[in-house]
Amino acid sequence: MSTLAKAGRVLDLFTQATPEWGVSDVAASLGMPRSTAHSLLTGLTEAGLLQVRRRGRYELGWRAFELGEVQRSSSALISAAHPVMEAAARRLGETVCVAVFLRGSVLFIDKVVGDAPLSVLGPRVGARYEAHAFPSGRLLLAARPPAQAERQLRARPLRTLTTRALVDVDDLMRQLEEIRNTGISFDYGESTTDVGCVAAAIHGPRAEVVASLSISAPMRRFTQHQSALVVAARGAATQVAERLRAAEHPAGR
Repeated sequence: MSTLAKAGRVLDLFTQATPEWGVSDVAASLGMPRSTAHSLLTGLTEAGLLQVRRRGRYELGWRAFELGEVQRSSSALISAAHPVMEAAARRLGETVCVAVFLRGSVLFIDKVVGDAPLSVLGPRVGARYEAHAFPSGRLLLAARPPAQAERQLRARPLRTLTTRALVDVDDLMRQLEEIRNTGISFDYGESTTDVGCVAAAIHGPRAEVVASLSISAPMRRFTQHQSALVVAARGAATQVAERLRAAEHPAGR
C-alpha cells in the first residue's frame, strides 16, 4: 500500500464521532507500527490536514476545512441539487437530503430542512454513517455489484441506530435486491425512531448512480402521504440528474 493510501486511511479515522486520535490509537486501529503512524500523522500535520490539539493528540486541521469549503462551493452535484432540494422542501414542507457513497459509508453532503410542524432535522451535513443504517446508504449499496455489497455487509458486525433496524445480512441482501428492482429505498423508523424516509437514485451523465436524494417526515405524516413523497423524491432526483447532464453538456458547446 502506498504512503498516500495509508495517509488516506488515517484521515478516514477522523469523524464527528471520533474527532481526536493519538499515535497509539491510530497504530492499533489500522494495524501498523507506531513509528509508521507517527510518521503519517506528522506528514499530515505539516500539510495542514491535521493539527495537534494537545500533546500527542491530533484533530483535523484548517486546511481540511478549507478544502471542504472549496469542494462544497465548486461541487457540480451540490450546485445541481440544491435549488431542486429547496423547491421540494418548500413545496412539501419536509426535509430533503442528498448523500453520496464514500469508502463504504454514506456521506450526507447537503440538506434543506422543511418548515412543516415538527419537521425532521435529518442527518448532519458532512457526517458519515454505516451505509446499511440509512435508506440513502442502502440505495447506494444496492447500486454496487451484489457480491461487493455482500462482502461489505459481512466484513464486520453491523451496528444499529434503533431497535427496528435490520442486522441480518441475508435480510439486507433481499432488501437491496428489491431496491435494485424499484429504484427506491424506504425507512420506517430504522434509522431514526418515529421518522419515515424515502430515497431515490440520482443518475450521472453516464446513467451511473452518483448520489441519493431522500425526503424525511414524521412517521404519521410519512405514512399518510407516502405515495406523494415517493413521486416527489423520484421527480426531484430526475431533475437533479437533468441539471447534471446540462452542466456537463452546456447548450451551444
